[in-house]
Parts: sequence; structure tokens; C-alpha cells
Amino acid sequence: MMLFSKVRNSRKHNARIALFSCCLGIANVANAELKLIDDDSLDRIVAKAGLTIDIETQVTIGEIEYVDAGSMVWKDISLTGIGGGLVDNIRAKVDITDGSEYIPVGFSEVAQYADMGYFDTNETDVAWAISEYSDGSGGYGKQFGDGDAVIHVTSVDMGVDIMAPPSNLTEMAANLDSYKHAVDLHYQEGMYGLRSTDGLTETAISENFSVQAYLGYFDIILKNNGNGTHEGSSPGEPKGIRIGDSYIGLDVKFRVDDLDIDRTSNATNTFIPREVTNPGLTLRDMRIHNMRGNDTLGSFGFASIESKMASAEGILPTVANLDPSQGLGQLVDGQAIYDINVKWDWDLPHVSFGDTGMSIGQVYFTDFKIHDTSIVMSAH
Repeated sequence: MMLFSKVRNSRKHNARIALFSCCLGIANVANAELKLIDDDSLDRIVAKAGLTIDIETQVTIGEIEYVDAGSMVWKDISLTGIGGGLVDNIRAKVDITDGSEYIPVGFSEVAQYADMGYFDTNETDVAWAISEYSDGSGGYGKQFGDGDAVIHVTSVDMGVDIMAPPSNLTEMAANLDSYKHAVDLHYQEGMYGLRSTDGLTETAISENFSVQAYLGYFDIILKNNGNGTHEGSSPGEPKGIRIGDSYIGLDVKFRVDDLDIDRTSNATNTFIPREVTNPGLTLRDMRIHNMRGNDTLGSFGFASIESKMASAEGILPTVANLDPSQGLGQLVDGQAIYDINVKWDWDLPHVSFGDTGMSIGQVYFTDFKIHDTSIVMSAH
């Protein structure tokens, strides 16, 4: 399955015409080969081919409300490209592996494009990618277990014109910079707040939230380790409960070039003094990346978030939810998000309070890390 995104410039236009023409040329042959296959035949060809999905989208949502007794509300949400229009140039590849093949993940396409002459193989991050993802036989990717599913999301064209290979290092450097800006998105949220049960009282916690960001890649790994569970013991796993042997692994590389938010922490009618609950915190031009410090190798300047998700059993319920009729030792099930690892640099060039707009100064974090962290959720 291949869906082609709209053309945004002439370089992409030429490349996609060539690619589209190629697909048209093989369409009749492909249709002639379509036939039903039995389960045994299907088992033998698993992971020999995958599914490619090219994506373009634009999203608007008037309101999202989470209701408990009262409710939390998000209003006026939109997702577009930077400057408006579609979020596009996104490609998702789906594979179910046989345990021996190498599947494209992470920055493996960067290594492949470098091998084809589009990026400088001596550039530090590019050289790392070639070493990290090489299969030793001219291919690039990673191996996973038999029956694991891999969803790899990155750009369609890696930001380069495949019909015009670069002729010098300057053009290769320009290609690498284009790759770092290949998938852009702009998320906006008009208001996040609280609403009373009767709907008459509403408090804005934040307003005018805006994020302009770029995607490096997003990998989703569905590990097929059966239906068993084990007690968490490894670093990053929750302790004292059992988690599923099978899990979903998430790995996203991104860069935020501009984050703005107004009027945070505007809660009213609390016992806490008003000067504390209503600082009117405003952030401007906040950036999240990985361009400084001692851990930039292999990041291409992108921040990183990695985690795993699995079922959880044996969670101690809250005291209010204990059921004496079931015994005070009755345990509950839930969901574990664990092995959370965050790595980025964080720039806060404008932090102000109140309505003066006067910044208190600039704050910069380098090599900011969260690691070996777990979160367990259950109903109460």
C-alpha cells in the first residue's frame, strides 16, 4: 500500500514523479501475481515484504473533555505543518520479522543514503550511523525476534532529491541539514483547564500553547514474548509487581525549535495564597534538542525519549478502594510505562511572571536526563 503525499517543492516533485512512474510501471505485473495463499505458505513468507504507508494530515479538534467527577478540558487543538498546511512527507514502514532479517529502524536510512552518496560518510553522526546499523553485507537496520512487529516512522525522502546526487561536501552538508528539517509539525492548543460538575465554573490552567517541532524518527516495537508475566527486577522496571513479558517499545527522536505557553497555574478559589497560585508564568522561544554536552554522538541534534509499555498485575489498591468483602489483600491490574529514558538539552530564553512580560533571565540545561523510571497506572 503506497499513498503519495502532495508536492511541496519542485525537487520533491521530480523525485515523486519518478517514483510514481516506477510504481505505475509495475502495477500490471503486481496485479497479475495476486492470488490467495494458505496459512502454511503465508508462514513461509512472513517478513519477506512489509507495508509502506505515506502520510499527510491536518487535524483540528474543538474540545477534548476527560470526565471524572468534574472534568479536564482541552480546547481549540490543531496539528499542521509549520506555517500552516499539511503535516506531510511522513512514511511509516510496517514489518513482522522472522528473527534473522535486518529491519529499517532509527537512523538506518541515513546510513543507507550516505552509502549511496547523499551524505558525507565522514561526518561524525553519519559515520556513527553507518557503524551502528550496518548488517555487514551492504544493508542497514536492526534484527528483532521472530514474530516481533516493527513500525518505523520517518520521512519519505530524507529531505534530499534522490534524482540529484550531491557533487561536493557542501552539497552533502546541505542534504544533512535538509534531513534534519524533513518532517515539520506545529501543534497548538487554545486552552487547558478544569470544569466543575455542573459546567458553570471553568478555570484556565494554561492558554495559547504552541509547539513547532521536527521529527527524526518514531519507532514502535511490538515484542512477541508470549502471554507470560515476570516480577520487575531490571533497572527501569517497576518493583513489587508483575509485568507482561511481551511489551510495546517506543523510541522517538525529535527537536522542538519554538515552544510558547501563556498563563500557567491560574487556579482560583484555593486555600493557597493567590500570589502563589497565579504567577501568570509565560514561556517564550523554548527549545528542546541535543546539540550540546557530552552525549550528542549519534543524535543528529534530536532529543530522545524511549520507554516500554506492558500489562501490570499485583498492584496494591488505594486505601479508599479496598473491598473488605474481597479481603484487604485484594490486588488490582493496570498498565506499566517503564524503562523511561529521556535525553535532551533544554533552552529557556524567556521566563516571565504576571502580565509585565519582563523575563527573569535565561535558563539552559545541558545533558538533561531522566533514566530507569517507571509509572504504573490502575483504576480507583
